[in-house]
Amino acid sequence: MPTPRYVIVGGGIVGASVAYHLSERTDDPITVYERTDLASETTSKSTAMIGIGGPDPHSRLKHYGFRLYNEFFAEPAASPRYRQAGRLRVATSPSGATTLERLAADESEQAVACESVRSSPGIFGDGLMEYIPGDEVRKSLLIPPLNTDIVDGALYRPRYGYIQGDSRTLGPRDLAFEFIERAKENGVTFETNTTVTDIRTNGDRVTGVTTDETDTVDADEVVCAAGPWNAQLAETVGLDLPVEHVLSPVFALELDRPFPYTLPAIKSHESSVGLHRKRDDVVLVTYTPGENDGATRYDPETVGDTAPDAVRRTALEWAERLVPQLHDAELVDEWVGVGTSTPDGNPIVGWTPLEGLSVAVTMSGIQLAPAVGSIVARQLVAGDPTEFYDDVSISRFDGYTDATNC
Repeated sequence: MPTPRYVIVGGGIVGASVAYHLSERTDDPITVYERTDLASETTSKSTAMIGIGGPDPHSRLKHYGFRLYNEFFAEPAASPRYRQAGRLRVATSPSGATTLERLAADESEQAVACESVRSSPGIFGDGLMEYIPGDEVRKSLLIPPLNTDIVDGALYRPRYGYIQGDSRTLGPRDLAFEFIERAKENGVTFETNTTVTDIRTNGDRVTGVTTDETDTVDADEVVCAAGPWNAQLAETVGLDLPVEHVLSPVFALELDRPFPYTLPAIKSHESSVGLHRKRDDVVLVTYTPGENDGATRYDPETVGDTAPDAVRRTALEWAERLVPQLHDAELVDEWVGVGTSTPDGNPIVGWTPLEGLSVAVTMSGIQLAPAVGSIVARQLVAGDPTEFYDDVSISRFDGYTDATNC
């Protein structure tokens, strides 16, 4: 195997996207190191939702992803299946409904003020997000199983869907393999079951990595795309990434009577419990009880796949409250994802204070992986900070800079 010029740590969808985008821009050797099997860790635990929306720069980053996924799905290298479903965020209190109505108004104002919207009519438009009063939900949307008696207001985003799979992991993993197979065709090497233990440096310059399989691997550029392991890797060179971790339990319910129609993703504003239809007969219940609890970091290897009883009970009670038909559903699987959050909610992508070290940190790997991969590749191959630099660079945080001094 030739000595790689580029080493990517992490073989999930983000690392695979970085590898693919780099391989589209350079013929130099690229190697991806994955501690287990490709796309089998954080990526496989995703609910694989994809949709347009959210504050800037998320919406612009997602637009790139939609364009690329359209190209991929037209001539797939793997076998992803996408189902358009929509997304409904419901409030079950008057105060919650007021908050959702204000969010809709704020996003509408942002859309009007955004230059990209003025120059591209219809990208946002009335279909981006609609506020629906509680007593209008049943008149406006066909969602028979939703218990609208408890809904005081809702936000509906029609441009949402999910990657469908026959098992817990196949949907998101199939999407990751759209990048992996194309990267392999371009000559990228993927080393699985190989753990990168630390990043090697010489002064202020990265020189490669150390793995548990070999003493050292030389490289000109190292990209940390290892999801919740990014913080540990960065610490090996003294870089404290401004990130925290969020545990996200998921519970798979098998229905005794499959839904005969498409069900939008539903999330409770008050509880943070969400419902995602995975198959006609399987609904995923998500719950992020600690997403607003403050600074926390976990060792991802110590996080098991079983949620505390109280968390499971709360999630399933809220799921049944939202969709009473779930009362008779059987809990057939559960797992716990480890997400990564940043102080402002935006990704941290690209150059760092250490020359030769880049990072790819995002909470929404499925949705933002395409744009993240493109940004890293453009920076490393062309020296182009990209239009997203101010929004995603680590230098936007106090006390941080990057080696380019952009």
